[in-house]
Amino acid sequence: MARETIISRFTLKGREILSSYASYTIEGIMTARVKRGRDTWTIEERNGIAKGTSDGENEAIYIPNLKAIRSITKNIEPLLPKKAVIKKPRDILKAVEEFDLKLIEKAGPNKRRWGGNACLASSTVFFQTLLKASGYKPWQILAPRGLKNFYMPNIGFNMVCGGEHVPGTKQDIQEMFFFAMNEKSIKDVFTLAIKFFKQFEKNLVRDRLPTGTAKERGFVFPVKDNYEGLKRIKECARQLGLKSTDYAVGTDNAFSEIQKTEDLRAKGMYDMRFSGLGIKTREALIDFNAKIVKSATNFVTMEDPGSECDIEAHRLMNDKYGDRVQIVIDDAAVTQMRFIIPFLAAPDQKNRAGNSVLIKLNQAGTFTETCLATEIVLGLADVKKVEKFLRARKDLNTVLRDLKTIGVKSIKDAIGNIKRSGFTAFFSHRSTEGSSEFLPLMPLIYGSVSNKTWLKAGAPNGERNLQNYNPLIRAEEEMRAAGIKTKVTNFNGLPDGVKIPAVK
Repeated sequence: MARETIISRFTLKGREILSSYASYTIEGIMTARVKRGRDTWTIEERNGIAKGTSDGENEAIYIPNLKAIRSITKNIEPLLPKKAVIKKPRDILKAVEEFDLKLIEKAGPNKRRWGGNACLASSTVFFQTLLKASGYKPWQILAPRGLKNFYMPNIGFNMVCGGEHVPGTKQDIQEMFFFAMNEKSIKDVFTLAIKFFKQFEKNLVRDRLPTGTAKERGFVFPVKDNYEGLKRIKECARQLGLKSTDYAVGTDNAFSEIQKTEDLRAKGMYDMRFSGLGIKTREALIDFNAKIVKSATNFVTMEDPGSECDIEAHRLMNDKYGDRVQIVIDDAAVTQMRFIIPFLAAPDQKNRAGNSVLIKLNQAGTFTETCLATEIVLGLADVKKVEKFLRARKDLNTVLRDLKTIGVKSIKDAIGNIKRSGFTAFFSHRSTEGSSEFLPLMPLIYGSVSNKTWLKAGAPNGERNLQNYNPLIRAEEEMRAAGIKTKVTNFNGLPDGVKIPAVK
């Protein structure tokens, strides 16, 4: 018989805390009374959320911290249930789903009225509280009975920064990544990443270049062009004796940064102002992207190949190179179902905007919406639940209208098309702060049901990055002790149909 846990007497408040971006953010603090059998006790949980690093009008809208804290007390705490009864792991998701639905219905478009930061802090700490109270592990939540294999995500380690992150850079691309792609455990992945990071640092010292790091702890130094960072990554790999099948490279182009003005957006043009390459047409930009992809036979992923305002650039990139590289949509999709569904649901490759989506809790604004976005991309979504939340957000008719333009009749057909295509979910670090270890819960939830998960939380250094990585090591130890075989997804974790020359 399943154990039953009853959680009641919930209290919820907000607090302002320091952010790693030299600012303040907020955390949600929850207490609850827990009863299991004859035992009762009180718990307290908290979760700090990232400062609103992206504040576009299409994602969850953050409001001033003190206003958000008042919103938590006045608006959100009264929505908490009197009790939650947890008999099995999925009951946790159900309880949070019911709470988040109320938030969505009342907080206004993109949480504008109550604050996306207030909603996210409340939603995530409620999930954490139920998880801790029930005693379940995140990897058990969706696990089938008799789980034998669990897939750890591929990790993108930021090594080279450019673009807006680096004053005076000659690199238009914002981030360049190293991936360990032939390791047998997640701990082995981190071991190789540490060696790689230290070797990269030694090479910078050798060349009398600075070894400082940016926000995500990738190195900041005066790169000479758009290719130097990738060349240095390949040099490190050779020095460590890595074959092209042992590692991979990738980029987050963040090309919204080179299409800043209304004139550029109207004309579909890009100003490659960092490298000095000048104004490029959309088609010329895609040709540039192709050269970056082809610069390494083990180039596996490119995020934001066009600006958030230029979905046509994304479609053009996917049409030409969607069978060669993982094309990750971030700024255009902003972890919102109303964009993800029409961007991915076309039956033919040329009308899709990519084959992967970056997943950010802070863009969605609630835990459940983040889960739904993930489940849509991974082909795991429940159609009725998706429709229910789209209706609550007043997005359903808009999505159906957008689907009609690509020849898709219904949400059911759209989700079916996405499922058959075998896309990937790429979880991002723009989600947690303080002592929070919430972000790794996302790949730990879905690794039991999919091998298509990726994760980036910066280089393998810096406290905030490590609090997103260390829980994976602990979870791997727990699962192996329980007789569950853990595997890193490696090249098998790419979207269906993507063929990387290094592993053909």
